[in-house]
Amino acid sequence: MNSHSQAKEYQIDFQHIVEHTSDGIIVLEADQIVYANPAAKRFLSLKANPYKDLTIDSYLRAEDLVLLHEKMHRVIFYRTEREMIHLSMPVEGKKKKPLEVMITPLRSPDATLVQLTLRDISERRAAEQGLMQSEKLSVIGELSAGILHEVKNPLTAIKGFLQLLQKAPSRINEYLSILMSEVEQIEKITNELLYFTKPKEEHFVAQELTQIAEETLFLFESQASRKKVTFALQSEGKNHWINGDRTQLKQVFVNLVKNALEASAANDRITITLSSAGSLEQVQVRDTGVGIPKILLDKIGQSFFTTKESGTGLGLMVTFNIIRNHNGKMTVDSKENEGTAFTLTFPRIEEP
Repeated sequence: MNSHSQAKEYQIDFQHIVEHTSDGIIVLEADQIVYANPAAKRFLSLKANPYKDLTIDSYLRAEDLVLLHEKMHRVIFYRTEREMIHLSMPVEGKKKKPLEVMITPLRSPDATLVQLTLRDISERRAAEQGLMQSEKLSVIGELSAGILHEVKNPLTAIKGFLQLLQKAPSRINEYLSILMSEVEQIEKITNELLYFTKPKEEHFVAQELTQIAEETLFLFESQASRKKVTFALQSEGKNHWINGDRTQLKQVFVNLVKNALEASAANDRITITLSSAGSLEQVQVRDTGVGIPKILLDKIGQSFFTTKESGTGLGLMVTFNIIRNHNGKMTVDSKENEGTAFTLTFPRIEEP
């Protein structure tokens, strides 16, 4: 029995594979849908013979369409092998679900075609949300001493002025004004803490990064003061808008500032710099602390990798996941005994 007779021949029906995969597959010519497999039809609730005059922009927000066009341009003209983005699209006629979209070129002598492979990542996002909430609670536990200190000072002042009011009622208006400012300070602290810790459904809308940076630095003011570390926020004197989830973005800033503060000593400085460049918004969180050894830089963001004695390594992993879900990127540059800089880039949107 020769080897040829032993070998089995397989006739692979690639069309059958495409038609029965659970991933949605759409083929575009420009924005025109020229093909959609059954999974894509189910995702987008496409009817029979859907392609006439049907374009992908019917299913995307304006800012997502701009991002998709940029990625399509890269695979067509720069001939990159693939590009990936995260979008929210109406799946099966229900509310929008998160989709991971892989963009690949289809080489054809007759037309310029692009394939979109759509994958519903709702379950993955749900698991990430649980991890985010767990990490947030861990951060809040570490922040608690500073927060309690921030609340204790106004309470001490309130108690003192109430005692003065009993002795000097003629100065009631002056004292009431001071009392009100102290109560407002407590309210601001507690609101910041409650907003950050409370679980929320993912909600992507226009977000202004300068305001989120300011709120984050406010949470760490007490800790920085005790360590004699100074904060600086530079924003080019303008607003920086991206599409995102406010709670998740706050968590990114909190994780990075917390790490920077832990790496800093007395008289060190932490600077958040916001800048715009073309279609991108850039955030840099830089410290002048101990730095990260070069041999460890490539491991940053991996599960359970940490340089801290009591750390889990999940903080930066969560940070990387959030940035990826916002179609952003993060790079790390560090030199031992000189400091570390985390640089984030996000697709910018026009001010609403």
